[in-house]
Amino acid sequence: MARSGGGGGVAWLALIVSLVALFFSWKAYEHSGGRVGDVLNTQVEVGDESPPDWRAALDEAQETLDKARETLDSDDVARVREKLARSFENASEGAKRSWRGLDRDLEHLQAQVERGGSRAKETLDETLDKMRRIGS
Repeated sequence: MARSGGGGGVAWLALIVSLVALFFSWKAYEHSGGRVGDVLNTQVEVGDESPPDWRAALDEAQETLDKARETLDSDDVARVREKLARSFENASEGAKRSWRGLDRDLEHLQAQVERGGSRAKETLDETLDKMRRIGS
């Protein structure tokens, strides 16, 4: 009966090569300023309870637009759009999709306010309702 063998030497060679690679990568890490304590003492927070920045910005935008209802001008809407755009930069993809739709509504509102359109207040109310739905 023929016995198959071999491969043991190849496995040992692969192990030695991988250990040498590990040694060199660790030395490169230390050379770049890394320390063993940095790796071992790394803490990860899971399930942060605080709401994302965009929710607070959305609440503030609702408040700003609602308070300025009678004296709303296009600059007010432009400032709200800019602030919301910055706050949604790091949001999830789903939140960003909602933001893009909301931004289109705010752009429409801004154009109506610039033209002095009669539907501006109605559009404002629809936009505020959409903001409440996104924020909840």
